Amino acid sequence: MVHTGACIANLLGQGGSEKYGLTWKGFRYFKNDRDRRDFITCGAAAGVAGAFRAPVGGVLFALEEAASWSPSLSLLWRSALLWRTFFTTAVVAVVLRGFMEYCKGEKCGLFGEGGLIMFDVNSVKPAYSIPDLLVVIFLGVIGGLLGSLYNYLVDKVLRTYSIINEKGPIFKIILVMIISFLTSCCSFGVPWLSKCIPCPSHVGDQCPTVGRSGHYKNFQCPPNHYNDLASLFFTTNDDAIRNLFIAGSDKRFLLSSLLIFFVAIYFLGIITYGIAIPSGLFIPVILAGASYGRVAGSLLSPFTVLDVGLFALLGAASFLGGTMRMTVSLCVILLELTNNLLMLPLVMLVLLISKSVADCFNKGVYDQIVEMKGLPYLEAHAEPYMRQLVA
Repeated sequence: MVHTGACIANLLGQGGSEKYGLTWKGFRYFKNDRDRRDFITCGAAAGVAGAFRAPVGGVLFALEEAASWSPSLSLLWRSALLWRTFFTTAVVAVVLRGFMEYCKGEKCGLFGEGGLIMFDVNSVKPAYSIPDLLVVIFLGVIGGLLGSLYNYLVDKVLRTYSIINEKGPIFKIILVMIISFLTSCCSFGVPWLSKCIPCPSHVGDQCPTVGRSGHYKNFQCPPNHYNDLASLFFTTNDDAIRNLFIAGSDKRFLLSSLLIFFVAIYFLGIITYGIAIPSGLFIPVILAGASYGRVAGSLLSPFTVLDVGLFALLGAASFLGGTMRMTVSLCVILLELTNNLLMLPLVMLVLLISKSVADCFNKGVYDQIVEMKGLPYLEAHAEPYMRQLVA
């Protein structure tokens, strides 16, 4: 969605496309570097706002990420650009709300479920003390280490894929087919490693779930039983994240199942990114981080009073901080996604720690990709040898 928003903005910023006969004379006025950069910033913000229903997070994402490529922060933090980006995401939020109202009653399939808040964890009131903060710090440190390892492996895989993709379209298609086959084998094979669990008595007819969406998948289990691994693999990504974020569900997933799911999603996300399909990093990273957080919550439950659902949220934050290396925008996006402002101090703490730890090992994933592609940009700090150069 970020890429799509930036592409549309770039098309408008250059007055359309002469190659395909799509030109608009009215947009020729904006055909200059500054307006084009502003359009692309607004397009990226609109993508985040549309994908995560987080308008304020979209503004901060575009500005925080664009700051990495701007030669001067004074070029970026202009009030005009700020209100344009804010206006763009506000329009996105209003249009989304309108479509959700129109799509009530399953007129549009799975679209529009849950309103503007995707993973509501507001029902849990976090209470924490000094030992809980130590546990959260530990969570951030491990998240930073896992995030830096993720970036290292993504960089190696992308360099390999770039060599394969350069050989021509047929090799791109073969690579996609191989990764799709491996993903299918993993998704259908891994749930066999988990055993059947009796349905909770309070859910009634909702267990086992029928259809693509839902929280309890039967997967070859007897009646009134469900397979917890299948409940994470055979559902939409939104529902899988919602399953992991749900509070007060310590017994819903076995510890072994969470470990298996974390390892599978961790490596599937690495090998999938970079092939010739529109796949992103945000959702796989949130899924892997949430499952890691649930594992940590289950293991550290004797030392803390925090719910495992909140651990999943903090795990997702730590993993996002370790891979993306953004702080303010990620914090706001997660709070807009989950509607739990009481988690603000803990999310801020875990993001700062995971980013600081990961920065000791390598750069953020976006910086690595820009460097790998050889795109020119001005570093924030000059290399030592540059001090002796004269322009």
